[in-house]
Amino acid sequence: MSLQAIYAHKTIGITDLKRGDTSFIDELDEPIAVLKRDSVKAYLIPEKLMAYFMDKLEDIELSKIANQRLKELEEGKTKTISVDINEL
Repeated sequence: MSLQAIYAHKTIGITDLKRGDTSFIDELDEPIAVLKRDSVKAYLIPEKLMAYFMDKLEDIELSKIANQRLKELEEGKTKTISVDINEL
């Protein structure tokens, strides 16, 4: 028997989901762990939380691109171009 961390305050059994009573999903305000035989198989998360995660992932990707470009600039692999914001 191994221990598994559950990253949610609430849980629901997969059998309960199969029974069809999913009215709670419309009022979901925090993540819920979906269990199968006392093991986490998935998480249900609210739409707003998913949107937040996607925004943060996009920020991380953009940060990686910016850092890579700064590194290339420092190494002399690329050049800067002056741009007047009023001309854009």
